[in-house]
Amino acid sequence: MTAKNGVAAVERALSILDAFRDTDGRLSLTELAQKTGLYKSTILRLLASLEAYGYVRKLDDRGYQIGPKFVELAGIYQETFRIGDIVMPMLERIVNEVNESASYFVREGKMRLCLFRVDARQEIRDHIRVGDTRPLDRGASGKALIRYSGKRASDAGRDGLVFTSFGERNPDMAAMAAPVFGLGNTLSGCINISGPRTRFSPERVAEITPVLQRAAVELSIQAGASPEILKRLLPAEKDPRS
Repeated sequence: MTAKNGVAAVERALSILDAFRDTDGRLSLTELAQKTGLYKSTILRLLASLEAYGYVRKLDDRGYQIGPKFVELAGIYQETFRIGDIVMPMLERIVNEVNESASYFVREGKMRLCLFRVDARQEIRDHIRVGDTRPLDRGASGKALIRYSGKRASDAGRDGLVFTSFGERNPDMAAMAAPVFGLGNTLSGCINISGPRTRFSPERVAEITPVLQRAAVELSIQAGASPEILKRLLPAEKDPRS
């Protein structure tokens, strides 16, 4: 992964750290070269700096593993991270894009709890408040939470990311939902878009689906899930010639 206008040396160092993903935590110089595509001489120079700052530790068998600095950074992240800081702007963006109400639900036993909510600027809309609970076995968000409880982001597929419901809880309402993953690529909650059933025609559902997919993927990455895993779930780009 290369960032636009990024610093090449920093990106090479980060690629070394990324190489430790999905391993037993120990890599040799040869394995690092295979995973990163960098020359061993380049890797050794970068490892020296990473080791000096505690990001990598050299082992007695000449292998390497992630250093203790990440424990310190993880503690800082956990102390300062507030899920609402990233959820609310995303819900507001969704409402601006589709003009339907957006909520963020989490699982609470056999119920689903609304943690965050942004109402659409519509006279007719569904009425859900922060703190409201709903049965887990009904509604689009319930389907998403049940489907991915105990699962990881790697279990998700692009075609199975968005769930719908029509009149399951209220005969006049419809909803669409998609799971949100967080640290460890485990389920964090789900985004829910809801409104009167008459406004959720098949054509409208098709329009909202990529918006919801993109929001769920972006929010998952912001919450700490793996970008490499999540980006494959982004909606397919339409061919401009079609």
